[in-house]
Amino acid sequence: MITLVLSLFTGCKKDDDASELDLGKAMDENQAEEAINNTEIQEETVNEIEYILYLRYKDKPFLYDELFSINIDDEKFKDKSIEEFILEELINFEAQGEFISPVPKGTKLLSVERKENSVIVNLSKEFTGKKMSSNDAMLAIGGIVNSVVAIPGNETAQVMVEGKKLETFNGIKASKPFYFLEGLFPEK
Repeated sequence: MITLVLSLFTGCKKDDDASELDLGKAMDENQAEEAINNTEIQEETVNEIEYILYLRYKDKPFLYDELFSINIDDEKFKDKSIEEFILEELINFEAQGEFISPVPKGTKLLSVERKENSVIVNLSKEFTGKKMSSNDAMLAIGGIVNSVVAIPGNETAQVMVEGKKLETFNGIKASKPFYFLEGLFPEK
């Protein structure tokens, strides 16, 4: 009788081990299949680059981060750095719904230079030509700086006008490079 009881327990134990092994094997197969599917998705989207523009609300003193994507083969992206492309998109942004470009109309991007982790943005004189409040000026600088600093590897951005360092801009001290500017977004 003892032998019979022991063989029953031993038999059950072996069955449990076998079912655990089968379950583990099934999970490994599912994980492998998932990894293959994820790789296929990544291969399909490698041609797309995502970027963020920090746009202004039309009638409110806030910025909003909007995510966009572009195919790397798009003509608008050809022969440009990612910083140049993003800044041109920000400057030339056509009003959509609640959002407008925070950069003064008529501003042109003259050049963009990257030195280590800092980006130097050189704008045309139209950037400083329009009178605006210090809050609007901060949104203009914030839109430029945050859009550029959101790119991995960029830590700061310096704004220049016609090749000269911008010392002040409608009451905003702008002589030093800016890090990402907080506090320009609505409270959530």
